Amino acid sequence: MSKLFGYNLYRQDRNTLIKELKDKIALGQTSTVISLNTLKLYQGSRSKYLETLFQSGTHIIPDGQSIAFAEYLVHGNKISSISGAELMVELIKEASQCGYKIFFLGSPHELLGRVKIKIEEEYPQLMGKVAFQHGYYDVKHEEEVVHKIAAFEPDFLFVAFGSPRKEEFIMKYHGNLKAKVIMGVGGSYEYFVGDVKLDPLTKKLGLRWLVRTLQDPKRLAKRYAMCNTYFLYALLREMVYNRKRTAV
Repeated sequence: MSKLFGYNLYRQDRNTLIKELKDKIALGQTSTVISLNTLKLYQGSRSKYLETLFQSGTHIIPDGQSIAFAEYLVHGNKISSISGAELMVELIKEASQCGYKIFFLGSPHELLGRVKIKIEEEYPQLMGKVAFQHGYYDVKHEEEVVHKIAAFEPDFLFVAFGSPRKEEFIMKYHGNLKAKVIMGVGGSYEYFVGDVKLDPLTKKLGLRWLVRTLQDPKRLAKRYAMCNTYFLYALLREMVYNRKRTAV
């Protein structure tokens, strides 16, 4: 399989991914889902440790139209971007239908409380099959958190830490968590409870970054300027390298 920016990018659609994850659950195998976007691409370029960390997932999904567009320009493959937030919601639906257990890790108490309320209201089949742990614990107690998750033995473990903390947690402990699907979800809890709206048009045009920047310019303007500038540079470099490789 050809790589994109050094990553084994998942090239199938979301429904195929969900089926694969369910098949692996049935086989008792562990899957780790990493969302590749321009931020992680930039962070990985600045640190070999982070690049290796981000590359270590069993399923590296194109979380953003820019990554899907790059795959088309470099390798000619038309693929669909897979929003991590939307994927999480679909996996929650699968859990309610199939009887899977879910552990929600990370975020403040208040937000987790709202996640729990939404599940009680919209997915009552999951009551008794969900567990929660806020993300503001002392790191010296992290082994206790790992034991708590392992005792629950979730089918889906959603890790809502910032990046790269969530990837570090997943790769450090994935063998001890007794979870079948482990996925870093960042701000997906906010999407799940309705605080964040994902407009289909901005997704199709690859402009969600612009909308988010306009909503929070002080925090995001500099970040997206650096990430997007690096992405354009990396894309041109990848296109030139691939053209030279195929010409040999």
